[in-house]
Amino acid sequence: MLLAETKTTLKIFEEDFMNFKMTRRTAFLSLSTIALGLLTGCDPKPAATGGSGDAPAPAPPAAAGTTLTLAVIPKGMTHVFWQSVKAGADKAGSELGAKIQWVGAQKETDPAGQIGVVENQMNAKVDGIALAPLDKAALAGTIKKVHAAGVPLVIFDSAADVTEDQYVSFIATDNLKSGEIAARQMGKIVGGKGTVIMVPNAANSASTMDREAGFESVMKKEFPGITVVRSNYGESDRNKSLNVSQDALSAHPETVGIFGSCEPCAIGALKAVEAKKLTGKVKIIAFDNTTEIEKSITDGTIDSVVIQNPFKMGYESVKALVAAKKGEKVEKKIDTGVVLMTKENMNSEEMKDFRAK
Repeated sequence: MLLAETKTTLKIFEEDFMNFKMTRRTAFLSLSTIALGLLTGCDPKPAATGGSGDAPAPAPPAAAGTTLTLAVIPKGMTHVFWQSVKAGADKAGSELGAKIQWVGAQKETDPAGQIGVVENQMNAKVDGIALAPLDKAALAGTIKKVHAAGVPLVIFDSAADVTEDQYVSFIATDNLKSGEIAARQMGKIVGGKGTVIMVPNAANSASTMDREAGFESVMKKEFPGITVVRSNYGESDRNKSLNVSQDALSAHPETVGIFGSCEPCAIGALKAVEAKKLTGKVKIIAFDNTTEIEKSITDGTIDSVVIQNPFKMGYESVKALVAAKKGEKVEKKIDTGVVLMTKENMNSEEMKDFRAK
């Protein structure tokens, strides 16, 4: 009898102990669930990925007195043209209370490097990006990523293969018109006949492609007596432009003129003409101004130069980004202007803001 009662007591004790363990486990799980729920409730909702069909979250307006950090990413870092862009961006930043980060790839022939720079700035969560795409196709996907991330982006100097909704504004020279201006000047100075070499810049560089297209179009329509010959690409490099110009001059000794679609292309062409002792016989039209080009115009070794306004590009790009961050309306396209400088007009009032600094 005593043994049976003892077994019963032990069984009850065992059941009570098991119930206690279960109760403690349940309580622990319940507390864990509550804690997890509280933590989850504190997390912000994930940002839109910007995938197909997703609209990015709009960039929040900048609070009054907030210092914006804006990345300005040119095609190159050192050339006088890009330094003028930087000067304009810095001035606008100073006036509008924005910090300017001037960053870029090491070479103007490195789209992959530029993609890395853009994505680094996006991941660093800058307040806006101004970009001069090295390659209109290669940079398109990265521009879309920036848009999907909700970072305002301005495209300056050179276009990209993206739709208007992907950027705040496109700020550049009318490059088609620029090429047309160069063509009409060339047609005039060579008497409307002969062979003219064009030294193009680079494949998929939208700005210079437009200049070259404008040049060829006007030559074909308005100067049928002129044959335009393309050299190989100069790729924004003076030495390479010198070499391709020499090759083209050797293949076409009848050449009467050369158009370089960017400053290094034009200087390379000038050096090639000098090396072949054709100075004065072959007329040269340059693009983008420098003190060296101005001296060559004064000396008569270069006829004229088509000049953009890079300072205005930098200034307007920063101004547009700041306006976008404030929720203000920004023009979708801003033409920064272009002029033709010759020996005759270089000291005029009109040219004052376009002279090399």
